[in-house]
Amino acid sequence: MQGSSSISSSSVEAPTPHCHYGVRSPIRTAWKCDYPGRRFYGCSGYGTSMKCSFFQWYDPAPPARYADVIRRLLETNEGIRSENTKLKKTRQELLDEMRRLQQSVHETTAELEGAVAASMAMEDNMLASVATTRRRGVVIIVLISVIVLLFFFPTKVAS
Repeated sequence: MQGSSSISSSSVEAPTPHCHYGVRSPIRTAWKCDYPGRRFYGCSGYGTSMKCSFFQWYDPAPPARYADVIRRLLETNEGIRSENTKLKKTRQELLDEMRRLQQSVHETTAELEGAVAASMAMEDNMLASVATTRRRGVVIIVLISVIVLLFFFPTKVAS
């Protein structure tokens, strides 16, 4: 059938009509009218500077029920698209929140590592201070012992 379409059961090929400017009119599909899904011939210059308004139905008029079914399907499809858009937005918001939380965890980890390092340095200083205090305590005990020995066991110094 060489690119043309038959619209009757007799298999007679219908010629592609030409618009008011003599341009072949492609088959288009109506979606935003009372005949959603119905095909028609429309000027290929539609929506351009040609401003041609050529229109001719390609498909025969469907039963009214078909239009209602297609309209409901289109409404359902629009609802699904709307829900999908909302889900994408929610997903993006969750991803953004996850990135913020990851950054917060990274910053908190760095702060904790700094606090642990400072705590370990303080512990090292305290251990060094305890060791110094022990050494001083030993020296004091030795000095007290020497004083006690000298006091209780005086020795005569040769003169």
